[in-house]
Amino acid sequence: MVTTGTSWLKPNGDNFFKYAFFLIPGMTAIAITMMELGIFGAIKPAIANTSPLSQVDRTATRSLMVEELQGRVTINGRPAQFGDRLGVGDVITTGRRAIAILRVDSNIGVLELAENTTLEIRSLSGQPGLDPNQETVVFISKGRVRSSIARFVSAPFRNSTASHPPQEIAALNWEGIFSQDSQNSEESVETSPFRVETPVTVAGVRGTSFGVDVGPDGKTGISTVEGIVGASAEGQETQINREKSSVVNLNLPPTAPDLTPPLSDLQVFQVTRLSPRRARIVGQVDPMDIVYIDNRAIVTDSEGKFDLIANLPPSRRFRIVVRGPAVREREYSVPVP
Repeated sequence: MVTTGTSWLKPNGDNFFKYAFFLIPGMTAIAITMMELGIFGAIKPAIANTSPLSQVDRTATRSLMVEELQGRVTINGRPAQFGDRLGVGDVITTGRRAIAILRVDSNIGVLELAENTTLEIRSLSGQPGLDPNQETVVFISKGRVRSSIARFVSAPFRNSTASHPPQEIAALNWEGIFSQDSQNSEESVETSPFRVETPVTVAGVRGTSFGVDVGPDGKTGISTVEGIVGASAEGQETQINREKSSVVNLNLPPTAPDLTPPLSDLQVFQVTRLSPRRARIVGQVDPMDIVYIDNRAIVTDSEGKFDLIANLPPSRRFRIVVRGPAVREREYSVPVP
């Protein structure tokens, strides 16, 4: 039996921004818990002091600190604990329905790791505090990381169409924040003080809120919440303005920026039972989104289409999570006829 169409398909709920971090000019970080359908819940301050230099130990080694944990989270294979500090070479991984929140030292930023995400600390150079030589680099091999980076980290970067092999570049340009700092106007994204790397992209961050997700084949979605993101690949560059998204596929230029859809959407074209234990599901999502079917990340093509043959769950329903790079997430329960 074959079932087509989407009219029977209902999402279990929209998990927008479970934890949305915004660093405001006064440098107070606010953690916003958002309920289903994007309704704001409780608001609490995440930093007691308003100065990034308060209580900085300049003799300390730079690190990212675990500020919040939910579910199974490991660091280098061992269970993570609140207050753990990650240094260069450390790898943090979140399991199913797990979340980890990391704070970069000197209060320069906050990172939220969604479930099924792996992040490695690549570089933590410079001294704690406002060190002009400070560099923070993280690498996402899979999953989603949402970041808020303080504006005092910002500086304009060079807008270049030059090729940057072997990786494509996704660069943030927060225009006008420090435009008076002319000596920094020629900096490239690769010298940005805060960078997020993926198998196909480097995101040079200059003070913004944005999200990056990485699919199982390395395809990377980039969505901005605040600021401007410049994505460069295969010698071509495009700028992604606030509330827009782009996708970087391996060996392809970035897609033209488009408005980020308000909801993560799943279209199911076909669900077919092949045997008592096997079923085929064919569908499509927005290209920047990651699809998880029964906790397994699925490869999607450049248009977001997928065609999967999988083991039939005991419930005869596939649990499908569609997760965007920034503020969109939706869960579906798809019956198998």
